[in-house]
Amino acid sequence: MKKLISLLLAAAMTLSLAACGGGGDNTSKSSGASASGTTAKDTLIIGHYGDTPNFDTHNNLNDNGMRINLSIYDPLVRMDSETYEINPCIAESWTISEDGTEYTFKIKSGVKFSDGTDMTVDDVVFSLQRGMEMPMAVPSFARVVGVEKVDDSNVKVKLDGPYPEFLFAMALPTAGIISKAAFESMGEEAYAQRPVTTGPYYVEDWKVGEQVILKANEYYHMGEVPIKNVVYQVITDANSAVLSLESGDIDAYVDVQQSSFKRIEENENLVLHKGQAFGMNFIQLNCSIAPFDSLEARQAMAYATDKESMLYGIMDGDGTIVDTFATPEYLGYTDDVTKYPYDLEKAKELFDKAGVDGNTPIKIILYNTKASKLAQVLQNSLKEIGINAEISQLERSAFDDAAVSGTANIIVDGGTFTAPTIDEVLYTAVHSSQMEIRNYSKYNNPKVDELLETARVTLDENERAAIYQELLILLSNEVPMIPTIWNTKNIAANKDLKGVTANPWSFYNLYEFSWE
Repeated sequence: MKKLISLLLAAAMTLSLAACGGGGDNTSKSSGASASGTTAKDTLIIGHYGDTPNFDTHNNLNDNGMRINLSIYDPLVRMDSETYEINPCIAESWTISEDGTEYTFKIKSGVKFSDGTDMTVDDVVFSLQRGMEMPMAVPSFARVVGVEKVDDSNVKVKLDGPYPEFLFAMALPTAGIISKAAFESMGEEAYAQRPVTTGPYYVEDWKVGEQVILKANEYYHMGEVPIKNVVYQVITDANSAVLSLESGDIDAYVDVQQSSFKRIEENENLVLHKGQAFGMNFIQLNCSIAPFDSLEARQAMAYATDKESMLYGIMDGDGTIVDTFATPEYLGYTDDVTKYPYDLEKAKELFDKAGVDGNTPIKIILYNTKASKLAQVLQNSLKEIGINAEISQLERSAFDDAAVSGTANIIVDGGTFTAPTIDEVLYTAVHSSQMEIRNYSKYNNPKVDELLETARVTLDENERAAIYQELLILLSNEVPMIPTIWNTKNIAANKDLKGVTANPWSFYNLYEFSWE
């Protein structure tokens, strides 16, 4: 999840109480006899593309690791994959101070760790204070400046300012609750291999580079865990993963490639679950140098962006074409933005007005293969109207240096975010204070800065929505960035596996899954 890490490290990436949610045989699905004498599955084998470096909730920003950690650790709250609603977990309720800077969480009583010991408020305080100190936990703790025990039932978390997205940050697998006694007894390194946690599962075995075996936590505070054993199987080859799904060697695979969608959808024994991601692709135009210091040139580039070819020619239709930096589920979304349909005649007319022709140097930079293909779509469109663009695919650190230095004209990039909020998408990309971080457009608009800053301290949702609508409309007129494709996430699964919904982070609370 590259952009979750880069955005949150640069800037500082909702479930009901009943839905909070902990190996078995390492080669095949295990089973048990039901009351009726028939055989019932009690094991789930999930494939994903790589291994985890550890099981430390505060020291793991690896996609595969965070996916596992979400089911072995309980955070204070959880997020519903479909509605994005934030609901209780370890915290059964919470209150927010009038200025939005303090959250007081009432901690659920009767919670036990996977070793049978009682969880206390002291464990919660210890966990949150450790999260504040760990660099890898920044997606959850970037804005946290203090944690204190109020009493034996309540914990207060202090922020550096109003942060409406804070509960989403607390729902991430970088904010799990750990056992203070076990951690101090075992030591950090040993704890990261076999943590003692409150989640629906605990780690039973780990064959590095191959598989992780989880076993249901018999003490789980939400009640009996439906599936008793889980195996996370490493399958690096996407084609092999599909073959394993078809043969029944695995029950699910996370983030199937688009090229396999049709094959899975045509298999009557499989279901492909797809949903919106917290992320999108976009094009950043360097407003500080020619030719995109000209508004007309930026508008021309927007008209010359063939989003349909990007979606259907490059991404196999996996995504949604967008005209703005939000989807209808986001607070402040509006469709009243200026739209730029693909129109090369209009693009050429505006480029001519801006003095842009075949002699104008235009450099496009990017750092991954998908972005390279998207850039080729831009390059081909520009070539059709007599404009030449040079594409440079750089190593990641070189890309970051070039983007920050402002030497390129066009940056093909994207982002994956912690929360479904416009602030997450735009603050680091267009606020003038972020020019040495992620504002690769070198865009400087005091009005945009004012709107972003005001939204951050506005707690009333209606007022904040109006601010974001104004912001989106303004950016659609100024065009420092061109939104292209909103991403999706997916998980392919056996049709008999119930409770599966594509998660926008691609992290799954396995307590929700069951065999029927």
